[in-house]
Amino acid sequence: MKKWKKVLIWVVSVIVVLGIGGLFAANYAVNKLIASLSDSLENEIINGTLNDTVDSTVDNDLPKTGATDAPTTEKPNANSETTSDPEKTTDNSNGSTTSEDTVDTDDDYKAEVSIDKAKEVQEKITVGEKAQLTSVFLKELSMSDIKELQALAGGGLSKEDKKKARSLILEKLSPEQYDELIQIAKKYGMSQGKSYDEVVKEK
Repeated sequence: MKKWKKVLIWVVSVIVVLGIGGLFAANYAVNKLIASLSDSLENEIINGTLNDTVDSTVDNDLPKTGATDAPTTEKPNANSETTSDPEKTTDNSNGSTTSEDTVDTDDDYKAEVSIDKAKEVQEKITVGEKAQLTSVFLKELSMSDIKELQALAGGGLSKEDKKKARSLILEKLSPEQYDELIQIAKKYGMSQGKSYDEVVKEK
């Protein structure tokens, strides 16, 4: 694996130096990274589903005790329900409607990166954007930094993982570089698009 990574980096470097086919190299490299994230998430969900199935099977096989001894509950008075205050019913209905209206309807941005989102980004991101991402990361991040980012993304990107990854990138990239890349992430619903200065102020 290490040998494969060294060969890939060497090939990309040579192509960039020659100035021929750099976009195709970046396209391949970023596709591999996104695909690895998607595969990791998919394997984790499959394993979790299998574990849940085994647990539910064991629970169903256990004998159910006390089923016949369960006390019967008295049925509520139908009249008491129908004669309830209509104003309260109206208020509850209005309240539920209001709460639904206040829910964030922005379906583009999700705090966590799912399998579908990773695959969607892999299909939609342009070659030029991949080249931009690859160029900045290879220039500013060390191999240990890249490995750390891969480790964070290994089990899917939770909110905490995204914060750690963002902190690492903030330390390595200039404000201009960060703002350029964050706009790409925002475009595909993987970030809220906050600028370098905004993020620093929040910390």
